Amino acid sequence: MQFFLDWTWGDINAGDVGPGMFSWFHILSLVLMVIFTVAICKIWGTKHNPKTDRVVVGVFAVLLVLCEVFKQLFWYAFYGYYRWEIFPFQFCSVPIYISVFAVLVPSDKVREVCYRFLAFFGIIGGIAVMAVPTAVLYTYFVSISIHSMVWHAILIAMGAYLIVSRGYGRRFKELLVPFYMYLGCIATAIVGNILVYKLHLGTEACQPGDNLSMFYISPYYPTQLPVLGMVQEFSYPLFVLCYIAFFSGLTLLVWKTANIAWKAVDKNRK
Repeated sequence: MQFFLDWTWGDINAGDVGPGMFSWFHILSLVLMVIFTVAICKIWGTKHNPKTDRVVVGVFAVLLVLCEVFKQLFWYAFYGYYRWEIFPFQFCSVPIYISVFAVLVPSDKVREVCYRFLAFFGIIGGIAVMAVPTAVLYTYFVSISIHSMVWHAILIAMGAYLIVSRGYGRRFKELLVPFYMYLGCIATAIVGNILVYKLHLGTEACQPGDNLSMFYISPYYPTQLPVLGMVQEFSYPLFVLCYIAFFSGLTLLVWKTANIAWKAVDKNRK
């Protein structure tokens, strides 16, 4: 029985984080995510309609807002006070702001930039967690585990949809302005981490800042990123540069994959 619990939902008796990699919950989440993403791309993405794009992104934005409201209320109720460490400004949280802004902004050019960010940078946040989800899955908090899988599945589905519908991946310059946005988010995270810590905005029961580490790049707390953690111990500036290079590299990989796929599609159309 214990073996079954360990495989399905982690070690409940020990209260460990679970379920782990390739548990039934993880595999089921991946399968449902793939089915959902393919369906969205096939049903609406192939229409290549700007109005449809805005509606679809708008629906995703609403879902993200509702998910985030649930998470914030859940943790607030659990702790009994607001802990800054749950402040929604992580790499995988930024799409909530970008998607809402993309739907509301009147400028088509600005909306286009937001779409590109969601397609190439937003999707990375989803892929990273769906591939290695152990840090966001909880033994007792099943609802939060489900929330995490739904949230990151939305990021992947939204990014894939925009790549298919907008035809992203044909021009390298599509990445330029979104990359600047990415750098701006990192700068905001660093400044925010420092201010919250220095201003002692945490509670008396916790360390200053309540372990807030936006983008997991706080200079005061160890990052949750395995390999980059060793670099952080050696040099914080080098760690930030490696962080930027690592996720930029993943984004470039997504773009290149889309580029290869579009070349194949365009070749078959001739």
